[in-house]
Amino acid sequence: MQFAALAPLLLLLLIAGCSPDEPASAEVVRPVRTEVLTLRQIDLIGVFPGEVRPRIESQLAFQVGGKLVERLVQVGDQVKSGQVLARIDPQDLELAETAARAELAAAEVERSRTGADLARYTRLRESGFISKAEFDQRRAAHDAATARAAQARAALKGQSNKAEYSILHADADGVVTAVDAEVGQVLAAGQPVLRLARTAEKEVAFQIPEGRLQAVRDLGRASVTLWTGGPAIEATVREISASADPATRAFAARVSLHDASDSVQFGMTATVRFATPVEQPLAQVPLSALLRNGDGAAVWVLDPQSMVVKRQPVEVLTMTDTQAVLGPGLPGGTEVVTAGVHLLRDGQRVKRLNGAGAPSATEQSTTAAMLPISRRDGGDTASK
Repeated sequence: MQFAALAPLLLLLLIAGCSPDEPASAEVVRPVRTEVLTLRQIDLIGVFPGEVRPRIESQLAFQVGGKLVERLVQVGDQVKSGQVLARIDPQDLELAETAARAELAAAEVERSRTGADLARYTRLRESGFISKAEFDQRRAAHDAATARAAQARAALKGQSNKAEYSILHADADGVVTAVDAEVGQVLAAGQPVLRLARTAEKEVAFQIPEGRLQAVRDLGRASVTLWTGGPAIEATVREISASADPATRAFAARVSLHDASDSVQFGMTATVRFATPVEQPLAQVPLSALLRNGDGAAVWVLDPQSMVVKRQPVEVLTMTDTQAVLGPGLPGGTEVVTAGVHLLRDGQRVKRLNGAGAPSATEQSTTAAMLPISRRDGGDTASK
């Protein structure tokens, strides 16, 4: 009875086991974005971000101590050479100058008295009425009075200078970049009051990756453009640090600007370009197109006939903030994948999201194609 009850269930299981296999799942076709490469003449030494700075920036201070009673400039003010910037209370200095003037007057009177005495004793000595010892004593007294008068005169001049030091003047044309003291503050001699950046000489400070150091040093000349726009400014490398920054492993450097206009302001962001043309045209791809592993860099090349991708190793000569400059190897017109590269495998079928024949990034951005920009933090992967 129990076997008869189980027989229909066993029959159903046998029928299910003998049913044909389900068809295999269809191949996944990945959607990707692509770009058609365009070969262009590219300069390869590089472009580096920098900041406009003064060659000379001085901390101005009073040469004497006192209470700050007036400050006539603020941060950002343009000043001329000799312009009054600040004043300290001159009362004590004026009193000291008056005292020094009185000391000089007394010393001059004493010198005149001893001089008259010396003239009389000279005649007495010639007549034989005094001894040589007494005459020498009178002459020594006059010499001492003359020396004290000269000392008092020098002291007065020094005190007069101190009185003039109560006024702080600009020592050159420039712009005030910082204020370190406020009215009412009692200052010591030499304590910074203002920071003045001279506008006569302007520079751009930037960093050079160690892989580009020798090339930049050999070239020596550059062109600078401001991120605010305007024509390029010729520049010359003035200074390269002897050692690398321990954090970025890049070398601090400065270029001097030639004939920089007043529109070039300190603190502006600039681009320093070092140009040396390459003999053959090269291609650029977005950074998103690069596939990196232990063997180096590669891109996915799309066959437009079969719509399958193939992994193609490439040489990265340098990198910009958004682009990578590839070495020779890929011909112009090659279509590469620019998005979705980490989801692909050799021989995989794909479909375009942007349509066939889409313009490349190099065609859309001529400025970026002309000169590669090294990373702001100095990390130039391709140059190392």
